[in-house]
Amino acid sequence: MWKQKAAKLVKIPLAQWGMRLMIQLTVPRTRVGVAVVAVNEDLDVFMVRHVFHPLYEWGLPGGWLKKNEAPIAGALRELREETGLTANLGPAISVQHDPETVHIGIAYPARLNPGNVQLSHELIEARWFACQALPKPLTHHTQLAIEAAVAYYKNVEN
Repeated sequence: MWKQKAAKLVKIPLAQWGMRLMIQLTVPRTRVGVAVVAVNEDLDVFMVRHVFHPLYEWGLPGGWLKKNEAPIAGALRELREETGLTANLGPAISVQHDPETVHIGIAYPARLNPGNVQLSHELIEARWFACQALPKPLTHHTQLAIEAAVAYYKNVEN
C-alpha cells in the first residue's frame, strides 16, 4: 500500500525536484573519459603524444565527458578538438573502471575521415603505429581498447 502512495507522491513536480536534489547531493560521482581507437585498413592504430601526461605520453585521442554529454558525442568532440579530425565510430568496445585514477573509461573503434591533422595545445604529435610496435608504456585501458578495436575490425572485415 505504501508503494502506491509513494509512486503517486513522486509524480508531484516539487517531489521530483527534491529527489533530483537529493541524488545530486548524495550519489557519488565518478568521472567518465572517452577514447577513440582509430584503426586503418592495415590495422595500424592512430595515437597521440600528450603534453600533460608525463607517465604515459602516448595514448588515444580522448578526454573527459562534459556534463550530460553522450559518450559517443564526447568521443567525437574530443577527437575533433585534439586533432581536427572526424571519424565514423563503432559501438563501445571497452568499458573499464580505473580505481587508481577514479574514473570510468569508454573506448570506441573508429575509421578516420580524410582530413589534415591539426594538433591542439594538449598534443605534441600524432602518428600511426603498427599494432605490434606500439609505444611504451601504455595504460592498461589503452592496451585493452587497442586490442578490442583491432579484433573488432578483423571481425567486421571478415
